[in-house]
Amino acid sequence: MKLSFEELLEEGGHFEGDFAFTEDDMKVTVESFSADFIPTDSGLFLDISFSYSYETPCARCLELTKGFGRQTAGIQLMQQSLEDVKEEAELTDDDMGVCWIEEDEIDLHEIVRQEVAFHLPLRLVCGDDCKGLCPKCGENLNTGSCKCKEETDPRWSGLDKLKNN
Repeated sequence: MKLSFEELLEEGGHFEGDFAFTEDDMKVTVESFSADFIPTDSGLFLDISFSYSYETPCARCLELTKGFGRQTAGIQLMQQSLEDVKEEAELTDDDMGVCWIEEDEIDLHEIVRQEVAFHLPLRLVCGDDCKGLCPKCGENLNTGSCKCKEETDPRWSGLDKLKNN
């Protein structure tokens, strides 16, 4: 959803919608978002709220796992071209809530996508008790045990004699 920065500076605006995207191997659906653009002295303030759901393989056992979330965010949008930036600058804490817009268009879906991606878990597991896969045969240890025999390092064989006595 492309919007004109100049038009929003004059009137502000309210937008709603939904969309889906893929982030790495995660399918994400933004079930709803609401965005309010408020003109300020230095640009635009974007107040967004969104709810989303996602599907991804469990990081341990690879079973399909689902989750959901609901977030809000406030972002200051400022327009500046790269030509105006003459040298590198270090970001301050105040700069972290600022989104620099180089063109006259704002891609609202891209801003919402970035906010959702920021809130997605890095590693999702199907449950705290997930046992994962056997590293040798690949059997899902949540559904049963595998037939792999645990091999011991031959350097420990001397200790086995003590254990058997």
